[in-house]
Amino acid sequence: MRILNARHAVFSLLLIMLFAFGGCTIKLISPYDETLDQGITALQKNTESYLIGLESIDTFPTCSYKENMQFYLDAKVELSSIKVRASAMPKNDLTVKQLDLLADSLDSLEALQKLKDKKSACLSKEEIKPLRDAFNISYTAILKLELAKKRGEE
Repeated sequence: MRILNARHAVFSLLLIMLFAFGGCTIKLISPYDETLDQGITALQKNTESYLIGLESIDTFPTCSYKENMQFYLDAKVELSSIKVRASAMPKNDLTVKQLDLLADSLDSLEALQKLKDKKSACLSKEEIKPLRDAFNISYTAILKLELAKKRGEE
């Protein structure tokens, strides 16, 4: 009789644990952030617009860093704002790392344009294409992660 009661107690305990913990899910990543999604989308559009503009300019100093410095200032402010927001969310390290890589790409583009200034030259269409591709890969990766969060994927 005691064995039957012990089995009944163990079964009851397991059943209670199943109901108590069965509905719980463990989140390994931050939730979807619509503001971040919109910010990255806007920054991608601004970057694409800037690169298209550079492609259409082939006269120095119109294409120079000095003439286009405002793009870098605006993009860095926007990216910093997005990164601060992403950093404030728990379990968002992957997104923050992606934003760091995007910031590195922006710094590299800025350095390349400054280097071209020293030669009084513009970035060529052939130089801009791989830059555009690299930026779009970064933007796509960030957006894919946010959209996966929205769908509840991890």
